[in-house]
Amino acid sequence: MSASTISVRPSAVGIARATAAAIPSEVSTRPLLGILGVVTGAGLVTLAGRMLSLGLGDLKGHVGIGLDDGAWLDSAYNASLMFIGPFTVYLGGLLGPRRILLFAAGVFTLTSIVLPGIHSYSLLIIALILAGLTSGTFYPLTLTFALRNIPLRYLPFTIAFYASLWTGR
Repeated sequence: MSASTISVRPSAVGIARATAAAIPSEVSTRPLLGILGVVTGAGLVTLAGRMLSLGLGDLKGHVGIGLDDGAWLDSAYNASLMFIGPFTVYLGGLLGPRRILLFAAGVFTLTSIVLPGIHSYSLLIIALILAGLTSGTFYPLTLTFALRNIPLRYLPFTIAFYASLWTGR
């Protein structure tokens, strides 16, 4: 004799209850601090990129380079910022977004402190690539961190702050 199996499908109410139990309503006790972290991280990256593009003429004069070499400064920063995005998401899932963000924030801060004192073109390119790699972690991981740690009722405000910094408005 063969045994027959009975498949039981959960009802819509059962699925809703299981989902509600899996998603905590209060993830963080300090949601405003989380929103401030998202705004600060994404805002610093936007500010650094804008300062680089607006001050490119002064930077070229400071280092003593021409128009062709100066075009590579902005490109080095922006290309490395975009390059690191997919790897950041993977590393954030592997090691946790908090660890990656703290390390990247420390390296980005040190690089930003050292950048004004650099007078060599090749060192400036390397420092801008390093600054782009570390600041490129902020965009994907700050939103990931916010979505995981901020209570659901504050998520629209967090996403609105994040979007306003991304578009610059």
